[in-house]
Amino acid sequence: MNNSVLNSITIGQLRRVYGIDSPNDDFIISSDKENKTLEMFHHPCRVDAIVLGVCTQGRVRISINLEECEVTEGMMMVNLPENIIQVHHTSEDFKGHIIVISASFLREIRIDLRNTIPVFMQIKRQPIIHLTEDKMDTLQKFFVLLHECIADKTSNHRTEIAQGLISALIYKCSDQLDLLALEREPVKSRRELFFMQFMELLTRYHKQHRNVGFYAEQLHITPKYMSSMIKEISGRSTAEWIDEYVILEAKTLLKYSGMNIQQIAYHLNFSTQSFFGKYFKQHTGMSPSQYKTR
Repeated sequence: MNNSVLNSITIGQLRRVYGIDSPNDDFIISSDKENKTLEMFHHPCRVDAIVLGVCTQGRVRISINLEECEVTEGMMMVNLPENIIQVHHTSEDFKGHIIVISASFLREIRIDLRNTIPVFMQIKRQPIIHLTEDKMDTLQKFFVLLHECIADKTSNHRTEIAQGLISALIYKCSDQLDLLALEREPVKSRRELFFMQFMELLTRYHKQHRNVGFYAEQLHITPKYMSSMIKEISGRSTAEWIDEYVILEAKTLLKYSGMNIQQIAYHLNFSTQSFFGKYFKQHTGMSPSQYKTR
């Protein structure tokens, strides 16, 4: 895969590159037995899907949005599509499962992580979750059934059975971990809907647009109203959200791409390399070159 620019990769691309058996491009089920579970994420990337991983033995060191953390036995990781994920190291005794699920499939089974803003914010803040032994045993049973289903190529209903098991797995996670709050009515607050739309726009356009006015115009509201609304809902200003996404993109490109600083500046739609340098130093306390070589 070309990692000079960090674009989102799809489930279909992962299937083709790593030769993973799956009935369609809606989901991938992988485990340590296939020796491909973590190979998919050795390079920093965005995956255009929800990634749910469970560690059943050993440990794995990963980064989510450049923040390193260690996932050990009894932990579950939930990664959102806008995040940059990378696997740095796995212990020799590592065992675990990963399921990659497309957003379209989640919508089909009426699950949308953005439907409940507290849930979205919770996963953004804490993507690693400790599981009790009982909860881990339950998830293990689902994964065993899913692997058996995928392996049974004689079944005429392999896709439908797998989709049903994935649906049940996600609902079980929501029931046990209280993450998705599926029993609640979908959010109807006008302000909360604007926030969700803003986050979707930010994920799509942060590399081209840093002006609050652009996002307000897309939502057909004033920048002032938008700023107060975002601050009230999330505790952070619109500008802070924009800066976080831009700086994360810049840091990742500086560390992992083959682009020089001028190319990165233009890629992120800065008029000059100097302007990019001042912006980066203002938000990180160091110049792009210092960050790149540290």
